[in-house]
Amino acid sequence: MLPVVDAQVRLVLLNHVAVRLAEAEPTALHAAGIENEQLARLRQLSALDLNRLAAMRDLTIGVTFDAAGLNAGLRAVALVNEANALEAYFIRHGASWRMMSALFKIRRKVTLKRRREYGAWRPSGRLPLPVLATRERIFRAWLTIDDPSLRVRYYRLHQQLPQFSIAVLEAIVREFEAER
Repeated sequence: MLPVVDAQVRLVLLNHVAVRLAEAEPTALHAAGIENEQLARLRQLSALDLNRLAAMRDLTIGVTFDAAGLNAGLRAVALVNEANALEAYFIRHGASWRMMSALFKIRRKVTLKRRREYGAWRPSGRLPLPVLATRERIFRAWLTIDDPSLRVRYYRLHQQLPQFSIAVLEAIVREFEAER
């Protein structure tokens, strides 16, 4: 258990407990370390008395975490951060709005707005593609990337060939995929 020492946080927790546990089953109250009689007295306290109680150091108020839930939450946060970083990478390196829509579910206007925010200007119109031999080399590199996620595949392809924008790489992959 991690003890809570900040008086304001303790006050908020006491208030939360008083309101929340009023509807709880007696077993839940007992598991939380509160007897029915204590809860009844806690609920009768005025705001000033509740504040006084929160300031008392004799009352230990602590927080415990569900380790499995915390691990799952940390993984989820990491995945969201990774997706956001990948999204920014794609925008900064010239991904088309169609690709952003397909891979990240971002609307065209949002993609254009983020390009402006990141200073990732892109010329309008059709992109000039490299010569056929270079395009074939790019597609062979694409085929060697073994990952089920298109996001990751395009990211790795761009890491191998950073001289090309992601939009150019996408156009080349689409061209060769259509011929297959």
